[in-house]
Parts: sequence; C-alpha cells; structure tokens
Amino acid sequence: MKLTFVGGKVITPFRCIEPATIVIEGKKIFELGKSEDVDIPSNAKVIDASGMIITPGFVDLLCHGGEGKGFADEDDPTALDTISRFHFKHGTTTLLAGLYSKPFNLLIKDMRRIAHYIENNNDTNIFGIHMEGPYINPKLKGAMNEEYLWKPELESWLSLRDAARGFIKIMTIAPELPGAIEIMRYAAQDRIVLSIGHSEATYEEIEVAIDNGASHITHIFNAMRPLHHRDAGVLAASFLRDELKIELIADGIHVHPVIMKLIYKLKGTRGIILITDAIRAAGMPDGEYEFADQKVYVKNKKAYLEDGTLAGSTLTMEEAVRVMHEKVGVPLTDAVRMASLNGTKVLGIQRQKGILAAGMDADIVVMDEQFNVLVTLKEGKVKHSEISDLEID
Repeated sequence: MKLTFVGGKVITPFRCIEPATIVIEGKKIFELGKSEDVDIPSNAKVIDASGMIITPGFVDLLCHGGEGKGFADEDDPTALDTISRFHFKHGTTTLLAGLYSKPFNLLIKDMRRIAHYIENNNDTNIFGIHMEGPYINPKLKGAMNEEYLWKPELESWLSLRDAARGFIKIMTIAPELPGAIEIMRYAAQDRIVLSIGHSEATYEEIEVAIDNGASHITHIFNAMRPLHHRDAGVLAASFLRDELKIELIADGIHVHPVIMKLIYKLKGTRGIILITDAIRAAGMPDGEYEFADQKVYVKNKKAYLEDGTLAGSTLTMEEAVRVMHEKVGVPLTDAVRMASLNGTKVLGIQRQKGILAAGMDADIVVMDEQFNVLVTLKEGKVKHSEISDLEID
C-alpha cells in the first residue's frame, strides 16, 4: 500500500507546492508534485491534506528531554522511550540526546546507555549524542553544575569516546581551556562536529579552534560574553566566520525576536540551525523540576534556576518554526529549512533526509495552519497521528 497525502501545501523546503500530492512507498517518497500532475496509485491509502502544511521531519541537534524525563535519567528505563515519543508528537524525526557534565563514572554510564538504546531501536528518532560539556568554561557555565565540570584531558576524552561507540555527533567545548585544542584534534579525526559554547574565547582563540575542527556554535548568545566593540569574541566570530554554523533557540525567551532578525540578516538561511535545548519540563505544566542536580523552576514556558539563570527551554520544534515565521518574519520555506535540512547537513545525512523529493526518506511532518502537528512519519512509518483513520505503526 502507498500512503498518499493530497491537496496540502508542501514546503520542500526550497519552495512551496500548493496544492500538492505526495506518494509514499515503504520508507521512501515515491512521487511528489502538483496534485494535477500526480496520478494517485489505485492501492493507495489517501489522506485529504487540504489546508495542511507538509514539511520534512524536523532535526533537533540539542535536546535534553521532555514530558517529565531527561536523557541523563540513568535509573529510569522508560525515559528514552518517553522522550522519543514526545518529540515525535512535535514533528522531530531526528534528534541528538543532550548530555551534560556529570561525575566521570555517571557520564560514562550515560554514554553507554544511550549508545545501547540507539543500537537496539531502529524506529527511534534518537540519532546520536550532543555532549554539552564537560569541557566548558566555569565562568560561563550557564545552568551546568560547576562541581561536575572537567578539566580537558585527553585520557578522559578517549574514555567518553569509547563508551559512546561512535554515537557522539556533536561536542560543545570551550577551546580557550588548557588542553581543549588537543581533545578537539582527536575528536575531529572521528568526524565529531566541534561546537564552541559556554566559552569566553577571544576572536584569535576561535580562529585557532576553527583550524582545529570547530565548525559550530552552541545556542547563540547564551552562555557567552555579550558583543563588545573593543572585545571581539565568540559572538563576533559567529557572525563573521562563514565556517561557523549557529544554533538558535527560537522561543522568544533566549533571544529577542529583533535580535533573531539581526541573526537572520547576518547569517542567512544557510547559517542557522533551529534547536530546542528542551529539558524534562517541555510538555509539562508550570512547576519545579530538576537539571544537573539543581532545582529548575518553570513559569510561562520559561525555565530558570533559583538565581534566575535560564536552564534550557520548554520549546518544541514546530513552535520554533512558528516563532521564526510569525514573530521574526522569516519566510516559511527558510524557517522550515533551518529546522530540517540545515541540521541534516551538520550530521552528514542530507542525501537521505531534510528535503521532500522522490527517493528521499519519508521523514515527514503534517501540520495545520496554526502549526499544530497532526502527523509525523519516520521513514514511512506513522509515529504520531491526530487523524482518526491513520493509525500509528
């Protein structure tokens, strides 16, 4: 049977096709085009997508949890399944499990646990690990627990790398710390994306970091020094160096919409990757939660420590797209591209995912005009559905 969506607005994300028909066979997109040009297969299950928006599956490169669970919950066997399902409900078909600094043995166990889960769950949206720390600058630790930060030492890095069995995809690191550049050189050999974050590096130190593999910036403007006209650092380098792609938490809390407009003007569509940085409080009511063994308070979607420091977010990817389009004024095609294709390029999977076209993986999100997710497909399987006659596989 071929699943077919008819009459929707398809964001490829390079252009908009409306009304469009998209035919899915097995794990792949079989045919896509204007509805008048596509013959619906006789054995197809047809879904009327009139008034709906159809996009590539969202790619979230930094996510710590959701629906009350965290990736660092070492004693909860339900945590990873719960987080995976929650983000499928919000259109994320590929995500990286964000792990933060912990004592050595606990972080090693987290690496092994998540690697084992990915190896044994073919249908999950958990693709790998974003190691946010432990080699970050204590002066810009953000919501990280300072007691758990590590000094950059090659031996400890090799232990983490081996425990993760190839599933570390991104590592956030402060390149100005003694020993960090040596770790970066080794990590670059394993094609791990090196992201500058929680850092007070100078512009010159960032140039050295780029030469040693850095290509990414973790949650722009957050956990980094403000832009100063006599002190060029991470922010100046983020905007000036085309080698550096930036992550943006587009919730309107971490970065003001006017500043997001400035980022868009400076970096353009290609240079921005939307992320959530979601913690366990995503999808949960206001209240008290936990992050890195610290109390986190959530009120009106804002998550913060007792001292007011922002502690991740409660954002989901479809909301990030909506904010970029409606509050920042970014064209929908560009907002979707920042939430899908750009992330696949960072992960090196852009030949299979991130674009709606024949032969690509059927990682697809169907939303209503208010950006509520109605259907999420992962390689042709229905992972979430609000449509009564379309059941979850």
